Amino acid sequence: MSRVRNSELIDAHMSARCQENLTVICFEGALLPDWAQLLFLAEQLCANGEAKDLWFSRFTSCSGVDDARTVTEQCELLRAGIQEHRESICTELQQSCYSGQSEQILAGWLDSLDTMIRQARTRKTCSWIVEGTEEAEAPLNYLDDGDAALRRI
Repeated sequence: MSRVRNSELIDAHMSARCQENLTVICFEGALLPDWAQLLFLAEQLCANGEAKDLWFSRFTSCSGVDDARTVTEQCELLRAGIQEHRESICTELQQSCYSGQSEQILAGWLDSLDTMIRQARTRKTCSWIVEGTEEAEAPLNYLDDGDAALRRI
């Protein structure tokens, strides 16, 4: 899919998210910034026309567990993509319902990715809870091994 063809998918995703509150994602005991729920969108905006795994689609839509190496690799790839396409991403965000918030969104994405990379480098597996899923009803300390403090940005 080319970047131009992705625009329809991105517009639909943005419009849907403009109408509702973003859900909370707790990654290994750390609350990620609100904009982490849109990491799937970041992945779409960074697509280079190649078939992509879309790991962040699963990450942002349901609670789960994955190998820490996979988490680190996916986060590092997306982080590099955001840095590489920063200007075009800002432009696309400015033309959406997120107009005026592009720098805040980018900062939230990068902070989320940095937190995830930092946590993944100290573990063999990583787990996360997406608010609104059955797994989210479990106590937050279920994921907390005592090393991570809950935080809200």
